[in-house]
Amino acid sequence: MYYLLYQPKENEFIEENIEVLLDNISFKKVPFEDRSQLNLDENDKILTYLNDSDLRLFLPEAAKGKWKLGILPHQNMNYVSQGLGVPKNLEEVVKKIIETESTHQVDLLFCNEKIVFQSVNVGEVFELVDDGKRKGVYGQLFRFLKQIKKLRSLKHKPFSIFIEDEKVIDTSALGLIAVEHSGGSIVSKKTIKTDISNDGLLHLLVLAPQYIWELVWFFFKSLMPDFLVSKERPNFIGLIKSPEVTIKSTNTIDFTIDGEKFQSDILHLKVDFQCLTIIHPIDNKQLEENTSQKKSLLIKTLPQDEKRNELIKRKLPWLRRATFEEFKELFTVLNKNARLSNAYLVMMILSTLITAFGLYANSAPVIIGAMILAPLISPIVSFSMGLIRYDTNLLKASFKTIVIGTVASLLFASFVSLIIPLKIVTSEISARLTPTLLDLGIAVASGIAAAFAHAKEGIAKSLAGVAIAVALVPPLVVAGIGIGWMDWSVFSGAFLLYLTNLAGIIMFGGLTFLVLGFAPFKTAKKGLVYSLLIILVVCIPLTLSFYRIKQEAEITRTLEGLKIEDIRLKEVRVRSGEVPVVSVKIVSPQSVPDEKLKEIKTIIEKKINQKIILEILSAIEF
Repeated sequence: MYYLLYQPKENEFIEENIEVLLDNISFKKVPFEDRSQLNLDENDKILTYLNDSDLRLFLPEAAKGKWKLGILPHQNMNYVSQGLGVPKNLEEVVKKIIETESTHQVDLLFCNEKIVFQSVNVGEVFELVDDGKRKGVYGQLFRFLKQIKKLRSLKHKPFSIFIEDEKVIDTSALGLIAVEHSGGSIVSKKTIKTDISNDGLLHLLVLAPQYIWELVWFFFKSLMPDFLVSKERPNFIGLIKSPEVTIKSTNTIDFTIDGEKFQSDILHLKVDFQCLTIIHPIDNKQLEENTSQKKSLLIKTLPQDEKRNELIKRKLPWLRRATFEEFKELFTVLNKNARLSNAYLVMMILSTLITAFGLYANSAPVIIGAMILAPLISPIVSFSMGLIRYDTNLLKASFKTIVIGTVASLLFASFVSLIIPLKIVTSEISARLTPTLLDLGIAVASGIAAAFAHAKEGIAKSLAGVAIAVALVPPLVVAGIGIGWMDWSVFSGAFLLYLTNLAGIIMFGGLTFLVLGFAPFKTAKKGLVYSLLIILVVCIPLTLSFYRIKQEAEITRTLEGLKIEDIRLKEVRVRSGEVPVVSVKIVSPQSVPDEKLKEIKTIIEKKINQKIILEILSAIEF
């Protein structure tokens, strides 16, 4: 015998859409208010056409009576349909209930004796839950953006979590999410690997991000399809799997059960293992298995002790803040690197001498070897940290070390230029005389690499590679050679390159430390402004130099391979000046008279639209 439980106000809909599907079976309609009069035997079955609110009252009764229950999809049933996997097609559900005799034993989750269909949300979990109403990526994104102004006021709250009256952790979190299976929220879908829901365990997710961007990035990742992102639990989310969990706090706990708001001093979550017998087909694959699992605690990454207390006191920062242990270790290294020492001076002098000889010998391998020896990068990184933390002691010590190292390098490079009776601008020297914005780009990347290598213990050994990339000493040595030669153009060009590297490393090394959480933005703001001003000043000559090189490249591209009658231009070279000097090889089948050469110059000037000084090397092609 089938009993159809319904609300009388929906009788017309039932007559037109449900009773016609039950023509071939014996059934009796029972108003929901008269359900207490039901007297069922073990073969009887109940069909319900009820909304979420009515089912919230009835399902515990059905579980207690061990009734066989078929839940029909209802237009106002959102949480139940997702929580218990009720398909949406009414005709299909009724047909399968009638045709099949299979049943499913499923768990029910309770919070403070109230049934939970989808999730319990404690504290601030943003829109990392599904309300059962707004579907799809755009719906979830819209809900999130509506509340984005809350980001500024986010703050951890203290929680104590117990299992079977035994405390497992004192921690802090923005919020907690309790679900019975992975489909209960966006977070659980992306973090819980098991899809089993009738295993007798609840899943308590503890959301404890230590900075806002961590939370925002996880939300946007959660909107991506599963095949694009791995189902890995982020470090800031703790996971407790247990049949029963108790949550306490020093404050009143605000929480919601399937969107309905409540308050309590204590939350008691409990799963009744396979207490409900259902006969309707199941839409959720989570309900298809019947496997008992062991409880587990994945809570090592949650904040405790000093970290917990710190997060409770202040609002959540936008960017990561380093831990006390990270601070302590890094500052020990940077303070040591900032101090002037005999070893530092000796290595600076040796690297300067090797670089100077390598520049004269035009040997790139020798110059690279000297870069590896140079210790100048270390106090510069210390200066970056001192700047963003406004640590005057660190600033003074590192500035002194940088200046003394720079002066020592200039002096010894000048001395080498005086004792070597050669005044030849080799290609290695020439390469450091005309810095451009491209060199600033190299300095930017090098500053990031230097700061990152210092901050991350596992890659600290790559500092030699950083030194090579930055190439601080070679331009400094070329500037010293310019002093020895009394050549202002050599000194100014090379020293500008050195200042470019210095400014780029200091600013972007500092920005990297800021992003890694080693300084708050309020403290770093003043130092970063000073660094930016220096870079802007340096950028003026770099921009002019870059523009000049661009013009030279355009002239070269225009003229290379150009044919003028039977004459072809090759190996075009351009040197800037008040009037550009263009060197070119002309290849022709016969010697070219002077009149023709003047004509070639006129054609080239028209081609590039400016006056030039033309240097021609003639070649005859047989």
